[in-house]
Order: sequence, then C-alpha cells, then structure tokens
Amino acid sequence: MSAQKFGDVVPLQSVDGVSYAVALTQQPWELPVDALAISVGATFGGVGDAMQEEFPHVAWGSVPLKSVTPESPALLDLSAHTAGRMVRVRLAVLATPHTAGMRGEPTPDAITTATTAVITTAAGAGATAVALPLFATGRLGLEPRVAARALIRGALAAKSTVREVVFFSDYGMNIDAIKEQWAADVPGAAAFEAKRTADPPSGPRVPVFSDDQLAGGVARDLVDPNESIPLAHDHLGVKPYVSMLATVIAAKDTPLPLSIGVFGEWGSGKSFFMGMLRGQVKALEGTPGHCAKIAQVGFNAWHYADANLWASLGDEIFRQLSEPARRPGEPDAEHQARLREGARLREQLAAELEQRKQLTAVTERAQAEAAALKRRIGDAERDRRVRAGDLLRALRKSRAFHEQYDGLWRKLGVDDLADQGKLLAAEMRGAHGETAALGRIARYRHGKTALIAAAVVLLAGAALAAVVPDVRAWLTGVGVVFAGLAATGLKLVSAARTGLRRLRVLAEDLHDGLDAGAQQELLALRKADVDQQIAERQLAEVVTRIGELGRQLTELTPGRRLYAFLAERSRGEDYRGNLGLISTIRKDFEKLVALMTAPAADGEDGARPLDRIVLYIDDLDRCSPQQVVDVLQAVHLLLAFDLFVVVVGVDPRWLLRSLSTHYDRLIEGDAVVRADGWHVTPEDYLEKILNIPLVLPRMPAGSLQQLLWSMIDTPPADTGERPPADPEHDEATGVVAPVGGPAPVIPVEPGSQVAAQLDPGRPPEIPRPLTDPEITLLSRLDSLVDTPRDAKRLINLYRMLRATRDLSDASTFLAGEYEAVVVLLGTCTAHGRLLGRFADALLKTAPETPWSDFVGRLRPVEREDHWKSEAVGRIPADEAGQWEHLHRSLAALAPAVTLPDVSVFQTWVPRVRRFSYVLSPGAR
Repeated sequence: MSAQKFGDVVPLQSVDGVSYAVALTQQPWELPVDALAISVGATFGGVGDAMQEEFPHVAWGSVPLKSVTPESPALLDLSAHTAGRMVRVRLAVLATPHTAGMRGEPTPDAITTATTAVITTAAGAGATAVALPLFATGRLGLEPRVAARALIRGALAAKSTVREVVFFSDYGMNIDAIKEQWAADVPGAAAFEAKRTADPPSGPRVPVFSDDQLAGGVARDLVDPNESIPLAHDHLGVKPYVSMLATVIAAKDTPLPLSIGVFGEWGSGKSFFMGMLRGQVKALEGTPGHCAKIAQVGFNAWHYADANLWASLGDEIFRQLSEPARRPGEPDAEHQARLREGARLREQLAAELEQRKQLTAVTERAQAEAAALKRRIGDAERDRRVRAGDLLRALRKSRAFHEQYDGLWRKLGVDDLADQGKLLAAEMRGAHGETAALGRIARYRHGKTALIAAAVVLLAGAALAAVVPDVRAWLTGVGVVFAGLAATGLKLVSAARTGLRRLRVLAEDLHDGLDAGAQQELLALRKADVDQQIAERQLAEVVTRIGELGRQLTELTPGRRLYAFLAERSRGEDYRGNLGLISTIRKDFEKLVALMTAPAADGEDGARPLDRIVLYIDDLDRCSPQQVVDVLQAVHLLLAFDLFVVVVGVDPRWLLRSLSTHYDRLIEGDAVVRADGWHVTPEDYLEKILNIPLVLPRMPAGSLQQLLWSMIDTPPADTGERPPADPEHDEATGVVAPVGGPAPVIPVEPGSQVAAQLDPGRPPEIPRPLTDPEITLLSRLDSLVDTPRDAKRLINLYRMLRATRDLSDASTFLAGEYEAVVVLLGTCTAHGRLLGRFADALLKTAPETPWSDFVGRLRPVEREDHWKSEAVGRIPADEAGQWEHLHRSLAALAPAVTLPDVSVFQTWVPRVRRFSYVLSPGAR
C-alpha cells in the first residue's frame, strides 16, 4: 500500500526540462495544472463522472465521444465554469486508450499514443502543466504496471512547451505502480529517488505553493522623501501632472523662487506623486532648455515632529547638499562608494577647517603681541636716538674726547649723530657680525672716514666714563636707549677694522649698563618673532592640506568654497543650539546663494555648482498646528532667495485648520475684514506662500484593477503542490501523532515553519498567487476604494484572511467564499463607521435571503422627520449620504456576486468586522 497521502504531490524527476510528479487525489481539478486529461470510451470513465458532478454546467455532451481517437483527443474549455473557483485548471482534454474507436480494446500502444497526443494538444492550447490519469486501470481493468509503462513512455515521447506533467490516481496501488515503473524505465530515476528519500537535497528544489501564504501585498506605506520613482510606475493616471510640474521646475527660464502645493486627502498618493516628480526632474536635468545642475532635497516633516523644525530643516538641507548627487546611469554600488568617500573627505575637511581656525587665532594673537612690542621698541628707539645725540654732543664738548675719538668717527665714515647712535646701539645688541657691520658702514655718506670717526667717539666715551662723572651718568641713561635701537651694518673696508673693534669694545662696556627693563623688551621681541614664524609656518601647512582636500572634493561637487562651506554647516552646532536660529539660517542661506552665484573666484572654473535647489516637504499633515505653521514660515524664508523651488505635499484641510488654530486671534473664519472690504481667510495666507496649487485627482474609474495588479504582481514560478510531511498525520484531528518513546511530542502543524525545519528535504514554499476571478472582483470595488492607501489596506487584509486556516473550517476558501470576503472588506474599507450596524442587519436577515434582496433593503429613505432603511432601521440624518453611497456601490457590485444567498456573508462578517478602526461589540 502506498505511503503517499491524499492531496500529496511527490516529484519524480526532471527530464529534458520537464518536471514529472505523481499525485494521489480524488479531486484532480485542484491540482496545480492548466489542463486535465479525462479518459473516455463509449462513456466517461471514473474521472469524467467526477468532473461532471463537480462542473455540472459544462457542455459535456457537446463533444461526440465517437470522434475521439488516441491520435485526436478533444478539448473542452472550462474557464467560464472555473471562474470564481480556487482552481487553476481551465482545459479538459478528452482522450481514449482504445485502439479501434469505441469498440476496440485498450492497449498499451493506444495509451502511449493518447498520452503523447494529450500533452501536445494541451500545449497547443497554451497549457504549461498537464495532469494525466493512469488510463484503462479503472473500469477497463488493465494491469497497473502495464498501463504505467505505456503512460510514462508516451509522456517522455511528447515534445512540446509543457513544463510540468503530473500523473494522478485515486488508488495508492496505481501510484506505487507509476513510481516503480518510473524507477525501472527512466535512466537515473532510482538514484534520484534514493537521494530524495535519504539525504536532504543540496541543490535547488522545485518550490510548491503555500497553503498559509498568499502572494502580493504591500510591506510599507511611506515613501522615502529622497526616492525617485519612474513615470512607468504610475497606476493612478497622474503622469501628465507630474510632467507638467517637472517641466516648470527644471526649465531654465522659470523665474525663482517658486513654491508648489500638492494637495490631496490622506492616502491619496501625494508622497508617490512627489517621488515621480523627483524622478522626472532628474530625467530633465541637463537636457536642452533645462537646468544643468539641480539639487533635490527631501524633508519628511513628521520625522522631526519632536524636534525644532527650523533647526531640522536647516540641518537637513545642508547635509544633503554636502553629499554628492547620483550621476546619470551610475550603479548603486558606485554611488554608495562615492557617498562614503565624500563623507570621509567632509570629516577630514571639517577637522582641517577647525584646525585652521585655531591656528589662525594663535597667529592673530602672536601678530598683535609682536605689533605691540614693535611699537614699544619704536618708541624706545626714538628715545635712544635723542639720548645718543645728546650724549655725543656732550662728549664733543670735551677736548679730551674730541682729540681721542673724533678722528675715529671720521675713519668710520659716520659724521651724523643719529647714525653714530644707531651704530653704537647695534654693536651693543650684538646684531651684526664684523662683515655685516662693515657692509652697513659703506651705506653711510662718508663710508670709511665715518667709520674711523665713530670709533674715536666711542673710545673717547669709554675713556671719559672713567674720568668724567657727568659722562658716566649720561651713559647710565643711554644704556636704556641703546637696548632698543635698530641694527645697522657697515661696509667692509680694511682701514676700518681697527676702529670697528674699538667701537665693539666700547659697546661691550656700555652694555653692562643696560637696565633689566631694556633686556626684557629685547627678549620679548625675539620670542614674539619666533612664535609668529612658527604659527605662520603651521598655518601654511594647514592651508596646503585644505587646498588638497578641496581639490578632491571638487571632483565630487563643483565649487571648492561652496563645498567647504557646506561641510562646515553640515557639522556645525549653530542649528542644534537654537540660539538666534532663524537669523543664523537666513545668514547661511545668504552666504549659500552668494557662493553659488560667484563660483569663479579663487581659481575655480566659471560653472555654477548648482542652478537651483528643489526642496520636497512631505507628511506635513501628520504634524501639529504649530509645526505646520513653522514649516510654512520656513518656506516663506526660503522664498526670499532666488535659488529655491519648494514643493509641499499636504492635506489642505489640515493645513487650513492648522492656520486657523495658530492664528485664532488674527484669523477667525471670516471675522477679519481687509481694508477693501474683503474677508481675510486662511486661504489668503496660504496664497501668499504657495504659488502653484495642485489638487491630485481621485482614482479614475477602472484604475483600481491596475493598481491591485501592481501590488500583487509576482514572477511565475516553477511549482508543484506540497509534498507530504514525514510525521504520521491524523486526518480527523489534524494533529501529528507521537513517534516512538513514552514522552509525548509537541504537535506540529503540517506545512508550518516548524515542520519545514524538521523536514529539510521538503521543497521550498512560495506564496500562492491570487486568481484572476479574485482580482476581477476586487477591482469592482472601485466605487468603495478611492485612494491608493485604501487599496493597499484592502489587499493586505484580503491576503491575510485568504491565507489563514483559523477563520474558516476549511484550510482554503470554499467555492464562492472569496466573494463574500471581498464585498465585506470593501464595505469595511469605505464605511468603517457603518460596518457595525451593517453587520447587525446582515446577521438578523434570514440565511436564505438572496444577497441582492438584502442590498435593496439597505437603501435609505427619507421620511417626514428622519431617514430609515428597511434593513438597518432609523438612520441619523448626517449618515444618510453614506448609507446611500454604500447602497449604490453594493447594488452595482451585486451582478458580479454568484453566491445564492447571504449565508456565506453571515459566516464571514463577524470575522471581517474585527479589522475595522471602529470598536464593535459584535466582532469575534
């Protein structure tokens, strides 16, 4: 007896690209195939009888069975009758194993011929998966192994586009015969089966459709504000509006600043629209008539709702501008690499900028200190010059000094009192070597003669210091003066060497008389000079490094000065401190505009780094009124600069309400009147900020189907049905029986994730796709589902209900059940507040009531003082319009519902009402 369980599909092997499998089933129409072969003779066989019972409305008698031969099977189109059924099959192929018409006996050759003909005929009708019974083994009584050999031979002989063949039977012994004969006749089959039943396969396995997961659905609702979406992804018919606005934004001749309001209800697709707008602006960038360089910055206001929006907006703009934009056709990996490199260079540049600030401050302090010292030295030098002149004039009055040193000054060639004082002061400071001193002497008017005269004077002064007290006192005062005089050199002349040495001796003698203050001034001046030179040298090194970084950054974003500014602002703490924030942002934007309009300075090329900046502000209608007003004020600030285009996506009702709430003292409905007599309204305020308003159109009729297909579209997969689980399974209880040993085991649901982990040889599962009938009916809800967000919620809820095992007695929907779930979900989506009373009325209706009758009784009727529905009862006046809309929508949908009465709706409504936003005591 076969160990294979009913409903199990077990793979055999793939041969020449075709996958073969066997299935034990009494319901072959549920197999994952397009075409199903039915054995016929003078009458239908067992499979044919079961099919006629399952699909009684098919014109089974339209095909004359006498015309069917092994070489010429007949086709029956089942698609019109399987619509609304959770089955894939759409073709019935009538074939016969009889050799000579209806009178001939069934033979293996006829089975082989018929099998090949079924596959090629089904392929010609577009089928890619075919199910074949084990011909002639039922009422005709052919030995199963003989029939199996002929069946396999015919299947392998077929050359067609069919990619899957499933052999089926409702008898386990027939399945065993097919497996055994396959292993005996097909090369490699035995090894394949041994490997399949022994170790888990190491290679890829044929996936199977999951019973618990349904393909499609949407994992996220929010759109990245910096994401560009191609126009090809438009399923709402808004491409013309996107192209129109993108052209205005990107055109060179569009006057700036410019602001655009994209208005729509929550979930109407504003974020998606702005994503497509961003992509189209990028596509137009650099084309004839459009700006060459456009920076696009996304800002999701809701993400910063708990922070200072002014600070967040300024920080986000400068951060995104500092990042390199994606180049046309650039792969993601390369762009990410450039982003990382740009971030590294920005970090390094910011560090260098900070170091430059510190060194610049140190240099400025050193320069200031040196300048102060130089002023003091200059004052002292002038004082020394006066004192030296007075001293020398006094010495000249002495006959001894005149006779001893006057000739020395003439020999040195220095006859001016000031020059004599400078020379003496320089010697006292030790500022010149002998060669430099002699070189400097040659610059004086008398050269050699002056040198000799100076030596005489100095020597005379030294002599007089010893004998004349007044002179000694003079020298004490002169010591302070000489300490700060400027150094002077004399030209080297051989005749002046002796006089110069005598002058140096005199200077050394006088140097001993310098006071401490003069010495400190000289030391401070020298130290300041050294500090200044060190700081200037460090600054030069930093400037060199900054220049190299600027060169590298220019390759990422043109405009070196602009890039340095952006790097500095993107790391700055001014916005985070919030001190004088608006003023800081304004000044930074002013500098940004100045840098972008004059990029050719400092050796840069003449191209503008950016032509304009487009700022997208989204999710403003999720923020508080105060934050909404803050953003509008920020937009107003940006519009003061001829650089920005601002696009704001918002629900205008929330925008106007926020303005009214914030400015309740200024704008109170129509209470404020302007000087010209017109009322001041929030709309007036809005018109001053947003130049171009655009209200997104509602979803057009028929667009829901296209949108749903875009959400659930999945690539075709090579699949089979779920293979059996290894543990023994109790069909009655659905519980896995304990295996060996006294300790009980935790029950494992067949097909669950745990079961898959315990059976690594199991083929991988893929979500089961929605069928065409399901999509068709879901698409008919367009009168109830009018926003993309509602459509996403609808498809996700349907997927969840469709895939669950816990909300229905069956693991999958019974025939037509999906219709009730679709209609109820549409009602829940469009009119969640009405769902409670709608459900109560439905549950109170007699189960045999036709669905169309119940819908007709929902219609609200106005009475003298109230509204009333026959099904619901009395209706509040403010809900009458909603009930009328619900009635009209369900009435239009009624012809597509094939369920005969409301009983299935009553089964599902308690479960569906749980997925409403309104609490309902009837949910269970």
